Amino acid sequence: MVPPTRRRFLHGAAGIAAALAGCSGLTGGSASSTATAGERDDAPPDSGRATDPDSVVLRTDSERPPIWLTDPDGDGERPDPDDRRLHIASTLVDSPERADRVAVADIDGKERVTAFLDATDFASETLYLETNRVEECFELTLCSVSWSPDDIETDYARTIRPYNEACAVENRVVEARLIRIPAPLDEDEINSHGSSVGSGTCNRGPEMAPEHSGDESDAGTAESGDGEATTVAESGSGSTETTSGGDA
Repeated sequence: MVPPTRRRFLHGAAGIAAALAGCSGLTGGSASSTATAGERDDAPPDSGRATDPDSVVLRTDSERPPIWLTDPDGDGERPDPDDRRLHIASTLVDSPERADRVAVADIDGKERVTAFLDATDFASETLYLETNRVEECFELTLCSVSWSPDDIETDYARTIRPYNEACAVENRVVEARLIRIPAPLDEDEINSHGSSVGSGTCNRGPEMAPEHSGDESDAGTAESGDGEATTVAESGSGSTETTSGGDA
């Protein structure tokens, strides 16, 4: 017999609780979600879309990603990509055990990534780790993340960095970003990932637009001990060059 996945187990528990509440009148009122998708009657219950999701990002001028998921049977060494794809890797972190396998390079911002991991409640949340290359004179702003039981999509805006920050047009840097999804997704069931990148700022719509649209708060730049330039930011909000597929 195949053991139930985490998502099915949580759904079963929720269904039992709802049935008990309906029969005995133990609870009242209704719950609401901050996710903007999953509102259609025919939408899967685990579908959703978050504009400005909680996230933390590290940026480095090394070809090696600053955040990665270690192989449980390996030595945990920082991977070295063997090609020049813009989209390097994406994977789901759906449990505390899997979170223990998330490694962070010893650079400025490491503590914030660790705190972000520790603050995640894996009973109701999931982390999505996405790593991309970007031209050094640009940076990515996370606009939104969308999810369903078997697919995750991200949307970014690519903007020019401030004129007083040195960069070279021909160079590429690596950004690794942990995105907190407010749903208990199951890594074994996710078989598709997609990402789109557009120029300009995030298009949130008039009712969603913040005072400073497209801003990633608490961003800062520093030089790490090994000479890698790093940028740390939390929360993001963009979106059209597209890549898709499973774990890279």
